[in-house]
Amino acid sequence: MANRILTEEGWEQRILDKLGLDVAYLPITAIQQPECILVAEANIIKQIPRYEEAIDDALTYLEASVVCECSALICPSMSTRLPKKEAGPHENHELDVDWTKRKFELEQERDGYIGKVFEISFPELIPSFMPTFGVTNPIRGW
Repeated sequence: MANRILTEEGWEQRILDKLGLDVAYLPITAIQQPECILVAEANIIKQIPRYEEAIDDALTYLEASVVCECSALICPSMSTRLPKKEAGPHENHELDVDWTKRKFELEQERDGYIGKVFEISFPELIPSFMPTFGVTNPIRGW
């Protein structure tokens, strides 16, 4: 099945760049797996109605949200893909990347992009998303 949102040639590099990785640690074939890119696109499509109508800036944010979602889906496997330590002839150092934290950051970024798609594509829906807050006192009959 073909991609529905990230259709341009070389879209895999966008995900590698987002994660800050090289093909040596994350092969292109791993990114192209259906459980990675197709699930990421399906997750975004489920959240954005009429995604296929997105143009200009909305399309840019839509694509960015898919890149973040796909990157977030990859994060849990990265702790096993990357070495914990690197050693050279004159230097030793540990690689300290918290992939759980990185996944959370990517999900936050993805949500921001989805919000921007809604602002551009569906401005009439934005007021209905604004919650109304009120203060109440709890009444318990214990």
